[in-house]
Amino acid sequence: MGVDPSANTHLYPYLTSLGDKVVAACPGRTSDVIAHAIRGALGLSRPEIFALTAAESVVHLIAEQFVIDVHGVSDEQFSTLKNHYDEPQIVAMLFRMALTDGLGKLEKVA
Repeated sequence: MGVDPSANTHLYPYLTSLGDKVVAACPGRTSDVIAHAIRGALGLSRPEIFALTAAESVVHLIAEQFVIDVHGVSDEQFSTLKNHYDEPQIVAMLFRMALTDGLGKLEKVA
């Protein structure tokens, strides 16, 4: 998900750089999986994503729940996530969820 430069010119370079760093820190295609889930949960257009692995399915489920109610992510879901990813990867993915959710909500308002 890109940032519209006209929305906030002084934050655009910072947000773009931050977004790029977070995407690079997410394992495999989980950044795309997160963007897909969150954009869908927000009712925004989303790119196609095919054949999710078991690990990616957990990421997708948690990302959707993150948008609906961040406190609704269950211990069981988080435990399953830990079965597939290590802590630095999980932190990167959660940060990506927060960033994507925030930018998606800004996009809906604009």
